[in-house]
Amino acid sequence: MALFQVPNYAFKLPWFIYDIGNRQLITSPTVPGDISDSKQPVISEVPIPGLNYQPVQNPGNGNRKISFTIPIVNRNNTIGNSILIQQLSALRNQTSKLQKNFKKQFIPNPQVLYYWGVGSVPLVYFVSKMDFTHRGNWANQLGQPQFSDANIELILDEKNPVNKAEEMFREISLITGSAVFPVINTVDTLNGRQF
Repeated sequence: MALFQVPNYAFKLPWFIYDIGNRQLITSPTVPGDISDSKQPVISEVPIPGLNYQPVQNPGNGNRKISFTIPIVNRNNTIGNSILIQQLSALRNQTSKLQKNFKKQFIPNPQVLYYWGVGSVPLVYFVSKMDFTHRGNWANQLGQPQFSDANIELILDEKNPVNKAEEMFREISLITGSAVFPVINTVDTLNGRQF
């Protein structure tokens, strides 16, 4: 008998991203294929005259970047997948704020709340890339796209207060991962369960 019983859920969350600036929840029945999650350590070698090697310094780290491609499919004879394309297009334009007057000159691009498929708590990201590839042979009778690929890249807003929750989650995961999971795996192995 396992120490922890993981429940079977009768549902699965669809792919989603929340557009904070425009206050819209964007969902899709399709999901991304591979999701890239990268953070580049910044390492520099410092040349010193007369020294036989270059000391390595770590002045900091780069930003966490999430990137993926999600297929957008909606086969119909009228608007195709145009509605979802327009929702995602809002992420590469200034926040529309339709409920307010257009009096401000400088309006930032929206930020998004995202966590689907990356193993972290919901975090706030900047949208650094939102490109579409429309498959021309899938256009409907009215010329609207029915099958498109959205290439999305997000950069974590590390100064956002929500990121503190991720740091606490990471610390708890380090403790539980090094102490609890080896015990669970040992008990499951002794009971004949293999993963």
